Amino acid sequence: MIIKPFNAAHIGLFVFAAAAVLFLRLILRDRSEKARKLVLIVICCVNIVCFFAYKFALSRDAEFLAVSGIEKFNWFNELPIQLCNINMFLIPIGLIAKKRPILGFSFFVAPLGAAMALFFPEAAFNGYSLFLPRMLGFCLTHLVILICGISLAALGLYRPKFSDFPGILITFICLAIGAHCVNLILRATVCPYANYFFTYHVDISILNLFWSWIPLPLLYLLPGIVILLAYMLLVSLLFFTADVIREKKKAAASAEWQK
Repeated sequence: MIIKPFNAAHIGLFVFAAAAVLFLRLILRDRSEKARKLVLIVICCVNIVCFFAYKFALSRDAEFLAVSGIEKFNWFNELPIQLCNINMFLIPIGLIAKKRPILGFSFFVAPLGAAMALFFPEAAFNGYSLFLPRMLGFCLTHLVILICGISLAALGLYRPKFSDFPGILITFICLAIGAHCVNLILRATVCPYANYFFTYHVDISILNLFWSWIPLPLLYLLPGIVILLAYMLLVSLLFFTADVIREKKKAAASAEWQK
């Protein structure tokens, strides 16, 4: 089963993710909020274990090193602090601490980051069998991040609000600055090509465009905040519209019952 962007197997991964979200909603809809939180936290914890197992497999994968143009595997370049996989930790933290900015970031950014990684994979993860250890690990960890992020809303644990936007953007900016500081330290010491959160220029079409506008590390991501804000606005508007329709139906049903 070869995985390439937009082929049948690749689309099947997203169908699986959608089915998994619906399955979680179905089996947990009558459970308490505590139970729903616990399930997501456990899934994230299992995914963390899978993530490190997948990275260990990568460290033994000579083909991965050759295709990626890396002479030696460097664990400091594989830490779970990328835009997508950091959510394996943020989702449990947000649920336990009940912090809406963190949950909002995880809801909006985790699915988006994971989906982008799957739609635009690096060469070592493009055109290979799903059952290759590195492909299975890559697809599985990103799919679970996608599923958990969407499930925050599907399980009623987070409902987007326009008032959440400032906190989410501040969270994003703080994490990006933190990631850039990590990059600076790692580049000066043990990993000269560390690039968490892509704060340094990387050859990705949209990021190439941003770099042509602002050729400065970290700052070149500023246009991405505008895109993220537009995406958040669109998604929140859909939820707001759904809530309005639901309330109107409830009001109509109540009025009909009173007659």
